Amino acid sequence: MDIKKLFFPIGGGEDIEARIRGALLVNKAFNSHIKFLASQMDFNLVFNMEMALRSGKIFDALHDSVADELKAQKDKNHELFTRLCGELGVQISDTNLPGIATAEFVTKEGLRSKVVEYEAKFCDLVVSACPPEGEPTATFNASVIKSGKNAIVIPRNLKEFKTDRILIGWSGTANIAKAITGSMFLLKQAKSVHIITTARYMQDAPSIQDDLLKYLSFHDVNATFEVVKTTSTHGEALLNNTQNGHFDMVVASSSGENGLREMYLGGTTKYFLQNTPVPVFV
Repeated sequence: MDIKKLFFPIGGGEDIEARIRGALLVNKAFNSHIKFLASQMDFNLVFNMEMALRSGKIFDALHDSVADELKAQKDKNHELFTRLCGELGVQISDTNLPGIATAEFVTKEGLRSKVVEYEAKFCDLVVSACPPEGEPTATFNASVIKSGKNAIVIPRNLKEFKTDRILIGWSGTANIAKAITGSMFLLKQAKSVHIITTARYMQDAPSIQDDLLKYLSFHDVNATFEVVKTTSTHGEALLNNTQNGHFDMVVASSSGENGLREMYLGGTTKYFLQNTPVPVFV
């Protein structure tokens, strides 16, 4: 994949600085362009307070107060973005420039999930922060699930981005097959690629080890394969193998057989997203 443009939605919650920094680290590694998007409500569309309160003066005062607060938040985000770009050596630009990492920050009005879902369609790769507490949010689903794009989901406080050692969590779904193909440009550059699965998926496809390793070899990716045991905690097997193997990135399925929150190696994604120390390519 020739990565030219990344997209990162600024969702809700705290640690905005850490999330912006993490996304810039990913962008700098790819030497690409990244578009940051923040969304704010359109006060006039959401609240027709003038009719409800029957007083233009009350409406105007409320409108001005909210407008000032939204402007202050917008200015704060842009100041933070500008400072971080300077610290990391990323050029601020509304388009990509040959040979250097570039970034832009845009604020748009509208329902965040709708704005994000639309904007995410116009990039090569989505970058999204792990949702708070591991529970997929509307912003996360809009950018990672509904955009139709591959995504790199980063910890909310990513300190370093590298892809030397990559772990693939094979779950037998169409989405993991898509994620492997989408991440091939990273797998080809990695120093080590290891695949893990469970006995359940070996039963479904006994030849998967040979088939998957042969497919990767067509791209000159020499991977290793292992069948691991799951635990009673959904997502713990993948997390344990990620940490014990000192991997830099995990390639996994963004969804499974029973909906958006179904299985990373046989369980829900919540535990894994809440605890992963490394980015996940989905």
